[in-house]
Amino acid sequence: MGMVGAFSTPSLLALLDSGVEVCAVVLPARAASKDSPPVRSLEPLPRVGSLPVLSSSLHSSIVNIAWERSIPVWEVSRMNDVATHALCASYSPDLFCVACFSLYIPRAILDIPRLGCLNVHPSLLPSHRGPDPLFWTFHQGSCETGVTIHLMDEGLDTGPMVAQERIDVPEGITYAQLEARCAQLGGKLLVRSVWELFNGTARTRPQDEAKSSYLPMPTSEDYVVPVREWPAERVYRFVRGVASREQPVTLFVEDEPIRVKNAISYSHKDAKDHDDLETVNLVGETRQVRCKDGWVRVMLVWR
Repeated sequence: MGMVGAFSTPSLLALLDSGVEVCAVVLPARAASKDSPPVRSLEPLPRVGSLPVLSSSLHSSIVNIAWERSIPVWEVSRMNDVATHALCASYSPDLFCVACFSLYIPRAILDIPRLGCLNVHPSLLPSHRGPDPLFWTFHQGSCETGVTIHLMDEGLDTGPMVAQERIDVPEGITYAQLEARCAQLGGKLLVRSVWELFNGTARTRPQDEAKSSYLPMPTSEDYVVPVREWPAERVYRFVRGVASREQPVTLFVEDEPIRVKNAISYSHKDAKDHDDLETVNLVGETRQVRCKDGWVRVMLVWR
């Protein structure tokens, strides 16, 4: 169970490369409405000559990989529908594997596979539960994160952990780069966890609720940075991390909102001038912004 995107693909490929039999691929419906069927089959795209017609959103995704391997692909709009339950049960699965799936999976579905349901989560659970943990990794200026494989229960990222490894978050790394690292590690850990469960050698451990945190999907307000409250390194890490996303970052400097599209550099030292802002010309329009300590040089969004 996954989505058309960068995070789901390495997990599917890792399972296939390790000899795990993948019976089906399930995606959330992209444009579901109350009139949408609960489940529908996605058939391979038509071919032109010897090559299939591929849309950019499907190329090299779990959908295209499944089609190339003759694995059935299903879109689901309602996980709690009897048709969805019947579909999942029809495969008599040993396991469900989940990597970036946007629909809540109810208890009745989780109980179908005999060995349970494994989820690939890009954080060091129980910290950073929720739908977008990497955003909050950048928002908090963290120097490390990780990947956790856990058995799913009815909670949100709350089930027993099967595997976990840490990943460094280097200065200047982007969201896409960190996501790719987490996805590759997640695929490796998922395969190991699948075989350990299958062979009866898995060692699970409960999550420590006293150390847990849940963070929701970020809103536009979460892209606003009070620079006088954040150190320069945190501002730099955050702007660099999320700069490629659709929502621009806004820096509030002396009550003036400045929309930025990237961070160029930072320093722990104070800038030599005595102004709060210094406008300089590099590639495009940039500004040097004082932070709680030090300064960060950012590239502005064109007005």
